[in-house]
Amino acid sequence: MRKRWRGTWLLLLALETFGFQEGDPEEPTGLECYQMGPSGGMNCTWPSRTGPEANTTYTLHYQSLKFKRNQTRSSQAPAGQSWVVIGRSRLTHNDNYAVWVEAGDGTQVTPRLTLTLHEIVKPDPPVLSLVDVTPVVTVTWTNPHWPQHFSLALACQLRYRVSGTPNWTRVHEEDAEPNSYEFSSLEPFTAYEVQARCIPEDRKGFWSDWSPSQTFQTPEAAPLGLVDVWQVASPLESGEPSLLLLWKPLSSKAARGVIRSYSLAFWNGSDSPESLESPCCRVSLPSRTTRVWISANNHVGQTQPANLSLERQDLPAPAGVQVAAMHGQDLRVTWEPSKDPLEGEPTEYLVEWTEECSSSKVASLDWVRRPAGTHSALLTGDFRPRVPYQVRVYGLYPGGFGASAPVRAYTQEGVPLAGPQGLQDHSISKEASVISWEAIPLAQRNGHITHYTLYLAMPTGSLQTYQPIAATETSYNLSGLEPGTSYQLWMTGSTSAGEGNASSIHLFHTPDSRWETILASLLAVGFLLFLACVLGAVLHVQLLDLCQKVLPSWCWEKVPDATHSRITLYEVDRDPHSSRGPLAQDPDAEEPSITELDIAEPADHVNQGYSALPQLESPVPALPHGNDWTASKPRTEELGPSSSPLEEAWGQQAQVISGYEKHFMPNLEEVLGLA
Repeated sequence: MRKRWRGTWLLLLALETFGFQEGDPEEPTGLECYQMGPSGGMNCTWPSRTGPEANTTYTLHYQSLKFKRNQTRSSQAPAGQSWVVIGRSRLTHNDNYAVWVEAGDGTQVTPRLTLTLHEIVKPDPPVLSLVDVTPVVTVTWTNPHWPQHFSLALACQLRYRVSGTPNWTRVHEEDAEPNSYEFSSLEPFTAYEVQARCIPEDRKGFWSDWSPSQTFQTPEAAPLGLVDVWQVASPLESGEPSLLLLWKPLSSKAARGVIRSYSLAFWNGSDSPESLESPCCRVSLPSRTTRVWISANNHVGQTQPANLSLERQDLPAPAGVQVAAMHGQDLRVTWEPSKDPLEGEPTEYLVEWTEECSSSKVASLDWVRRPAGTHSALLTGDFRPRVPYQVRVYGLYPGGFGASAPVRAYTQEGVPLAGPQGLQDHSISKEASVISWEAIPLAQRNGHITHYTLYLAMPTGSLQTYQPIAATETSYNLSGLEPGTSYQLWMTGSTSAGEGNASSIHLFHTPDSRWETILASLLAVGFLLFLACVLGAVLHVQLLDLCQKVLPSWCWEKVPDATHSRITLYEVDRDPHSSRGPLAQDPDAEEPSITELDIAEPADHVNQGYSALPQLESPVPALPHGNDWTASKPRTEELGPSSSPLEEAWGQQAQVISGYEKHFMPNLEEVLGLA
C-alpha cells in the first residue's frame, strides 16, 4: 500500500513539473529548443499570446545543470517575437540546461524544459543528385557536415511525388542504400520531384529540413488504352455531305510519351479498308463510311485500335432521358436502358452534350462513355451558368447505335433578359380579342420558361394581371373588354429564378358597336339587292308577262318617237259642228270650195296644245287623181317650233293618211285635257 501511494505521489510531481496542471488551456505552454547543426547556436521557440497581449516582451532563461550550477543566463526577444537564438559561444558542449520563458511582467509562460545540448542537434539537409534516368532513375545524396567527435552517423529518409500533386510517397529506409536509391515503379514519361532529410541514428535530436526538390522525367513507353472516338454529321462540303470524325487526345498517363500521330482505317463500301495518318483530333470521312478504326502512335509504339461502328443509326435508343443540375456546376443524366431484339443490349452508352446557342456546336461538343448496365452519368466540365446545353444519350451496339431525343439543360438558371416577341391582337368581337406572340429567343431565356404573365392596362389606370399562362402557349383570349376602348398590353416570362424583363408595350383598340351595326345593315341591303338582281335575271320573262296583265297598255307598249316620226297631213275645212278635231280623218267627205276665210286668234290653251305636238318632217305624198280638191291645194306642214302659226291650222282641217300614228297619237281632247 505504501509503495502504491509513493507511485501516485511521483506521478503528481511529474505532472506539476512538466506543466500538466489546472489553468487556462489556451495559455501557451509549449517550448522547443534545438541546436542548428553540430556547431551552431540554440534556437528556442514558444507559442505567442494573442489579442491585447500580442506585443508582450518575452525573456528566455537558461540555467546550467552540470558544469556551472545555479548560473542562470537570459536572452530577451523583441516585443511581439516568440523566438530567440542563443549563440554557440554562450553554450557548453555536453552540458545540461534548464530552460523557461517569462513575460515582461515576470509571469512564467512556459514550464521548465531540461535538455542536453548534443541531443538536440538538427542537421543540415543533404544534397541530392541524379545519376541516370534511362532505363531506370537513380538518385544519390551527400550527407551534411558531421563532426567526427559525434559518435553516431546520420540516417537519411527519401520521399517523392508526381510534380504538381500534393501527396508524397516515402521510401522505407531499409529499401535504400546508404547514400543512393534506384526507382523501379515510376510511371513512364512522367515528371517527378524527390527530397531527402537526415537525423542522427539514435534518433536523439531533430530531423533536418527537407532538401530542395530534385526533378526528373521518366523515359517514354508504348501508349496504353483506347482512343475515345466519336462522330458528328458534317455540314455540306462541295455539295456532298461528309462524316466528321472526332476523338479526344490520350491522357498523359495513357500516352506515356509524345503522341506523334493517329492512324485511321475506315470502310466505305470498297473491297478493302482505306487508311490515313492524321494529327489530333478530327478528320472528315465520306458519308457512306460504315466502320472506323483508330490508334495513337508515339516513339515507342501504338495503342490497340479503337472501333466505331456506323452501319446502322436507327437502333433502339435509351428512353426517359432526364437531366438535373448538381450544385450549379455539373449535370446528372439518367436514362432507361434500351435493347435490340437482334443486337441485344448496348455494349456501352455515350452521353453527348453541346452548347445549343453556340455558333459552332462542334467546337463545344463533348461526350463521356459509360459501360453497359449503368443508367446514369455525372457530366463535369466547364459549364457556364444561364447557357442552354443540349444533351443526348446513345446506345452503342456492335452494328451501330441509336440516339435519344435531345434534352435541354441548364447548370444554373437566371431570369429572362426579354419578354415574348411580336405581340399582336385579333378582335373576335367588340368585347374580346385574341393576343398572340412569339417565344422568347433561346439566347435570352436564361433557363426553362415555366410560365408567362400578361399585363393589361385599363383606361381607368388600373392594371389587370393574367397568369400563369403555360410556357407552351402562343396565344391568349382576352374577354370582358369595353367596346371602342384603347388598351396597353405587355408580357413577361418566368423561370425558376424568377420573373424576367417585360416585352415592349403593345397598343390595341376594341371595335365600336355603332360601326358594327352600320356594317351589318349595309351588308343586309347589299345582299337583298344582289338577290333581287339574281331573281330578275332568272325570272325576267315571267315578270314582263305579269306587267302586261296588270299595268295599263301605255305603261308597257312601245310608243313611237314623235320627233323622228313622219306623218302626212291633208288640210281640210274645219267643220265647226264636228266633234272631231282638226287632225281627224274623213276620206269620203268632199272638200267644199272656200268662199270666205275667217282668221281668228285661237285660245291660249289651244295654241299651247298644238305647240306641244311633235315636229313632223315627212312630206305629203301626191293626192290621187280622182279627188277634186280645187279650193285648196295639199301642202306639207311641219309641226314644231318653226311651223306656221296655229291660227292657220285652226281654220282648216288636215286629213291624216297614216292610221298607225293615229292609233298611238293622242287626239285633241286628250291634248287639251278635256277627255
